Amino acid sequence: MLRILRRFDACILCRKGSPVSSFIRNRAFKGLAGAQLFMQKRAKYRSESKGSIIPNGVVITTCSHRKSAKPTHAATPSSLSHGNQSTVASQWITKVDGLPRCGAADSFYAGRAFGLAKEAANLSAARFYILSAGLGIVPGSRPIPAYGLTISPRHEQSVLRKILGDFDPADWFSSLLTSVHSDAWSDVASGKSGRILMALSRPYAEMVGASLANAPRRMLERLRIFGISLEAALPANLHAAIVPYDERLNAIFPGTRTDFAQRAMLHFVRSVAIKPSKGREDDFAAVRSSLKSLKAPPQVQRPRLTDEEIVAVIKRRLRMQSGAARMLAALRHEEGVACEQSRFGRLYRIAAAKKGM
Repeated sequence: MLRILRRFDACILCRKGSPVSSFIRNRAFKGLAGAQLFMQKRAKYRSESKGSIIPNGVVITTCSHRKSAKPTHAATPSSLSHGNQSTVASQWITKVDGLPRCGAADSFYAGRAFGLAKEAANLSAARFYILSAGLGIVPGSRPIPAYGLTISPRHEQSVLRKILGDFDPADWFSSLLTSVHSDAWSDVASGKSGRILMALSRPYAEMVGASLANAPRRMLERLRIFGISLEAALPANLHAAIVPYDERLNAIFPGTRTDFAQRAMLHFVRSVAIKPSKGREDDFAAVRSSLKSLKAPPQVQRPRLTDEEIVAVIKRRLRMQSGAARMLAALRHEEGVACEQSRFGRLYRIAAAKKGM
């Protein structure tokens, strides 16, 4: 009954010729006109953005510890014999080349940093590559096996545990370029135009820098490298390609140090690469202009604990809560402890297993 009365009142108010109906029609017309104007502006913005996409550009990022499929024992360094670096590299390449493929590379890796890089590639309609410590230079669309390998010394899947003597990350990566899963730098540079955007962490810069420095000149001229504190890890002829982002980026695009390079690259795609490139210096001037009015947020200094100390904290907190994401947030913000996400995931599994025992 109440609904019927409301409809009746509305009919009376909107009756043709009444002052109230004129008011309602005028407001409705203005609202419709405003909505149409908004839609026209949004369509114009989208068309301008689409028109400025560089179709032959390239986006390159590092692989991640987080993966969508769990590798078998045979697809990790645990299955290798001990030996010098050359011997272990040969073992690994033979093994990984013979593994069954499980799906496209861009669907195998996970995590926030990888997701940001993938978004940058999608927005700029760019060819997408992943730098893998286990496979080499992998096109995002290429089917790859489910594997687990890292050069991080503290990780359970670290290949360093099998290598006797010194380890040279640059030589390791050069060996991977012979894998059937890897492209060469010349393949990456095969497009005739468009920027080549590369997000690097310092360990990956140390790993790929030597071979990248010898890449075709036409590639290096188009190269834009994103990351923090990379100069000491890269050969001198690559320093000019490092995009001048710094901690001020956190004021408009917050995140962690582990995803800084990918955040910077996505910001570049959204704000600078929407226009055709006039050269490296013009791009870098646009980046400096976008940061000049910003101030870096104050950094929270958290103490670093050993693996054993963090496991003890996690075990204690497991009595009160569960869930890795909530536990990591509590560790950082309540316990005030610094811990990288992939490291925490490994230690959380250890603590949970011990608690179960």
